[in-house]
Amino acid sequence: MTGKNSVDLDKTDIMILELLQENAKLTVAQIAKKVGKGISTVHSRIQNLKELGIIQKYTAVLDPSKLGRTTVAFILITIRYRIPGRKTVLSQREFCQEIAQHPLVQEVHVLSGEYDVLLKTRTRDIDELNRFIVDFLRNIPAVERTLTMFAMDTYLDTLELRALSKTMNNNDLNIRYNPRD
Repeated sequence: MTGKNSVDLDKTDIMILELLQENAKLTVAQIAKKVGKGISTVHSRIQNLKELGIIQKYTAVLDPSKLGRTTVAFILITIRYRIPGRKTVLSQREFCQEIAQHPLVQEVHVLSGEYDVLLKTRTRDIDELNRFIVDFLRNIPAVERTLTMFAMDTYLDTLELRALSKTMNNNDLNIRYNPRD
């Protein structure tokens, strides 16, 4: 696996990562058995993966629909870099760090192209999203304009980095589209 900031990992490291992504509650002994290595070896590898920042944290993945957060929206934002009354130029990074603190925002991305920032939000309903956009987002002096898109249906929503072993082996990742009859 190569690329900017990437770390060279072997097959065992990749297997450990895939197992942890599938179930982070596995014990070191269970992982060791599945990868065919000793417990101390697997423990050491997991510690190394943490130290390298590859494993950032362990967390519970919640079902947003069961918690009432059923409205998913993607908001494209054009920002003003020069804000009246401000002497310095606003950076995209500064804007993103501030907007990322809002509890309804799940993702913040700096973009190239016509828009500067992409937000992913999860709200209880359209009214809550409307309040977020109209009463909060559009009142930020740096926000010049927004474009909001709602997710009508979701077919994949994951934090998992998929196909790690395939990427490692440089296998063909071209997925063929085969609609069912």
